[in-house]
Amino acid sequence: MKVALLTSELYPVFSGGLGVAVYEMVRHSRRINRDVNFIVTLPQLDWKGDLDAEVLEVPHQLAFTTYTFTREFNRPDLDWDAANSIKDFNTMMAQLLLTKEVDVVHANDWMTILGGMELKRHGKRLVFHIHSTEYDRTNDSPRPWVVDLEREGIHLADAVVTTSQQMKQQLINRYGADPAKVHVVYNGIDVKKFRQILHIGQNKPGEKVVLFVGRLTVQKGVWELLHAARLVIEKDPEVKFLIVGGGEWVKELIKLAIDLGIQNHVIFTGRVSEDELLAAYRICDLFVMPSVSEPFGIVALEAMASGKPVLVSKTSGVSEVVQHCLTVDYWDTQLMASKILEALNYPVMAHSLVRNGAHEIEKLDWAYSARKLHQIYGRLKG
Repeated sequence: MKVALLTSELYPVFSGGLGVAVYEMVRHSRRINRDVNFIVTLPQLDWKGDLDAEVLEVPHQLAFTTYTFTREFNRPDLDWDAANSIKDFNTMMAQLLLTKEVDVVHANDWMTILGGMELKRHGKRLVFHIHSTEYDRTNDSPRPWVVDLEREGIHLADAVVTTSQQMKQQLINRYGADPAKVHVVYNGIDVKKFRQILHIGQNKPGEKVVLFVGRLTVQKGVWELLHAARLVIEKDPEVKFLIVGGGEWVKELIKLAIDLGIQNHVIFTGRVSEDELLAAYRICDLFVMPSVSEPFGIVALEAMASGKPVLVSKTSGVSEVVQHCLTVDYWDTQLMASKILEALNYPVMAHSLVRNGAHEIEKLDWAYSARKLHQIYGRLKG
């Protein structure tokens, strides 16, 4: 069986969880079933990686970044440029793939579904894998044309895959998806990678580090985290907040930290290398993922695999598959602050979360996710 996997990013060239998920799905798929071959198709990224698949770069660079597009979603000129760029990219991608012998087309986001739908019209079976919706990315201020594109893809696809039960319900409620063809395939974690982290760096005596990792967008809840941070620091001035990631809201968040008077306790790193990310996981005392909307949240699993207690928002898909983590409503900054302090000041509780969480994530490997995808491919191919 040959599967064309369409994506806008691919590890190690990526801005979020999508690039990692696509890479790991292919890598583990090839390990468990050599009869499934992949053509991974993406825009021109000058991709340099190691993957047991044909990687086909379409000679077209998308005319915007995800960051900029999310930041300025009300700009008509940007919408026009983006729409034309996406259309051109998908047209070229579909033309290239029509020259290949492909059984199943697996479109991984809204920026590739146009190409997937065109290939569907030429008789290919179509899987639409939705890692986030326009509602998630824009904090419920969606661009109608993107919602329409997602809806058309959902209804035309032979199978729809998403990352959590709450995402499945959103597709049913907001997009009118047929429940029978929506399949939940949870993301996974490469446990060995994170358990082999070298201890790079060491906290100062008495200093406690709370870590956030993610894009600095309205979706990720960093505003709420900073407001909770102020309450934490009032109680314990030794706590530092390490904000790892880039994004369009970095200037506003730095200003907010200054306005809250906590600028000496908050470190914004921007985007970091993989080694630096692993070091950040290693030195932190608590990982917090306060997302307003988080279809899954791979970074929470990475932190758990690194041996850290985790606090996540109740609106995250990962909270469906792990029980040994702290949860909070993203908007409840007082309770968020209280739970941060509990995790930092009660080591017995923190160690219990880490120990039990380690057992939980053992079953959340990418091979399990890949097997579920293979079952879907097999049913479509017949």
